[in-house]
Amino acid sequence: MSWPSGQHRQAEATDKRTYEIVRLGGKDRPMVTAFLRKFFYHDEPLNVAIGMQPGQSSPALEDFSLSTLHEGISVGAIASDGTLVGVCVNGTLSREEDEEGRREWLKEADDVPEDVTTLKRPEEQFNQVRRLLMRTSAQGNVFAQVPADVDKIFDIFILSVDGSWRGKGIAKKLLDQSREIAQSEQHRLMRVICTSYVSALIVSRLGYRCIDRLDYNDVVDRKGQRIFPTPPPHDAAKTYVLDL
Repeated sequence: MSWPSGQHRQAEATDKRTYEIVRLGGKDRPMVTAFLRKFFYHDEPLNVAIGMQPGQSSPALEDFSLSTLHEGISVGAIASDGTLVGVCVNGTLSREEDEEGRREWLKEADDVPEDVTTLKRPEEQFNQVRRLLMRTSAQGNVFAQVPADVDKIFDIFILSVDGSWRGKGIAKKLLDQSREIAQSEQHRLMRVICTSYVSALIVSRLGYRCIDRLDYNDVVDRKGQRIFPTPPPHDAAKTYVLDL
């Protein structure tokens, strides 16, 4: 089941701090933007590997990250003092959009940087992240997992939790509520592209199955240098799905 915007359910952290899971929409963009700047962008393995620094971002990155927030199917964890401590940014992916993305990737597949170490501007760095996500999505071919009459799926875009609140089950609650929203809207499949070992571990424990893997060792510039020299255990981008 799901609930209308403005209603919530309450959960209690093991250290007695409380939070509630709420539905997020376009009006929450300033709050979500501030959260991602503080906890997600400089912590996500691909951004770290490409050289993004704490507090650094770009308009292109933020527009990309929040492009589905207006759909109103994202969820967040709000602490008792009103602070956002976790977020799951969700969206709907249509078959047409997926096919368009695959065509776009084929056009850009050979647009490999000569030397990744020369990419210093945030826009240049983010463009490499965008290209990897396009490649991963194209390889995953998610609509091959559903019947031909299914023209949209529920897409989990970003999952992030405040570092001081991790280990308290917030990510699971955000994913559980996202699943309830997907089911209430009659979706047949959920997808999440996991760029970190941790997110892949979380969703695999919740019953998601892996349908594709792109090793970061295989993503190189024209000099053969890894574009994303991620530290262990972050070694691949994996596409997971959950049948509903």
